[in-house]
Amino acid sequence: MTMHFIDIWVNCPDRETAEKIAEAVIGDKLAACANIFAPIRSLYRWRGAVEQAKEVPLLLKTRAEHFDAVCAAVRPLHPYEVPSITATAITDVDQEYADWLRKETREPA
Repeated sequence: MTMHFIDIWVNCPDRETAEKIAEAVIGDKLAACANIFAPIRSLYRWRGAVEQAKEVPLLLKTRAEHFDAVCAAVRPLHPYEVPSITATAITDVDQEYADWLRKETREPA
């Protein structure tokens, strides 16, 4: 059986939110790893106006099957009305790393 993995990006308003989300999804074994990046400046269109904000990117590494469950876990912990939750497929992965990702995430429901 071929296992598919993804990176999930979540832009957070601050480090505390990123840490809270990371701890929750890793604690529930929905992700094996979380990377919390340094703050970035984001510009975006919201309700017809161009806005800007400082955000903290969060990268979660997991099985593709967990995307919907991760989204469901992130939404109540995230203060944005519409949080940015996007996934990128990992097309190539070292076998030992893939084995670790599989071991550290739960089996899909």
